[in-house]
Amino acid sequence: MCVRYDGVEVDDMYCDALTRPEPVHDFCIGRECQPRWEASSWSECSRTCGEGFQFRLVRCWKMLSPGLDSSVYSDLCTLAELERPPERRACKSPACGPQWEVAEWAECPAKCGRRAQVTREVRCSDETRACDPMTKPPNIKNCTGPPCERHWTVSEWGPCSGSCGYGKMVRHVYCKTPEGRVVPESQCSLENKPLAIHPCGERDCAPHWLAQDWEKCNTTCGRGVKRRIIHCAGIASGKFQIFDDEACGGTERPEDENTCFERPCFKWYTTPWSECTKTCGVGVRMRDVKCYQGRELVRGCDPLTKPVAKQTCALQPCPTEPPDESCQDRPTTNCSLALKVNLCSHWYYSKACCHSCRVVHQHL
Repeated sequence: MCVRYDGVEVDDMYCDALTRPEPVHDFCIGRECQPRWEASSWSECSRTCGEGFQFRLVRCWKMLSPGLDSSVYSDLCTLAELERPPERRACKSPACGPQWEVAEWAECPAKCGRRAQVTREVRCSDETRACDPMTKPPNIKNCTGPPCERHWTVSEWGPCSGSCGYGKMVRHVYCKTPEGRVVPESQCSLENKPLAIHPCGERDCAPHWLAQDWEKCNTTCGRGVKRRIIHCAGIASGKFQIFDDEACGGTERPEDENTCFERPCFKWYTTPWSECTKTCGVGVRMRDVKCYQGRELVRGCDPLTKPVAKQTCALQPCPTEPPDESCQDRPTTNCSLALKVNLCSHWYYSKACCHSCRVVHQHL
């Protein structure tokens, strides 16, 4: 500045322009910049009807040096006790109206190597208004039974429990794969299942009813039927022998079928998948997962078998956006430094310095 002899600043015309010193700039370091959370804009709602979710990207940012503003590890913002903005929020679109809801497919009932049909329950979410029959998901499909190389294996017989007619020997009977893995008994042929209970006692044993253990209930939930094998059997000349039922006619034949009840029928139902949250790149799609007992919405379903309610959807890569002709550099960002260190490919600088990066791109 130009000053008078008494130190008062005066107009530059009173000083000799030729002797004016060059202005001096020097770098000085202020205190370290605090980190901060920055969030991208919210995505579209994950559902086009009903209640869905919106997502956004939340990152921790910090000015590391003059002009170098960069995303950093989230721990820096967390340690600074900064409240992280939410990355997900609920969003409501107009009500969906009636929707088809489907349960999981039942287990295939086919014997080994055979074909059969398997079913699932399909219900309409709204009992007062009908779902569109044209969009009803299938409730029946073809299925194939397990491979046929299953075979029965048995353990050694246990000790005899008493005298003939009352004495029994018990052993374990398993259905196994060729590799030795135990599988459900339904995968082996029940017609040639070895006996698991055997009479024992005196050398000769008159024919009497011999009941095997009950098979598993034929349903996984609710009321079903269980069966067991009943033989008229005895020991003749030291050998086990099966007789016609008439030989045991003096006593009442034990029941070979009975009702059984497994746990209540809680079932997971799912609605159709929503649209992907993105139209390109990788997005998310959602569906409702509900637990029903009959028509009642309940909480009793097994959480381990709960179908997934959210999954990523990968679409074709997003096209690169053409540069915005009217964009301006952000005044708070040192874009000249960003250009020097070639940061235009970084998503933050491509936007914050869009004008400078566009000019460089045109020259290239």
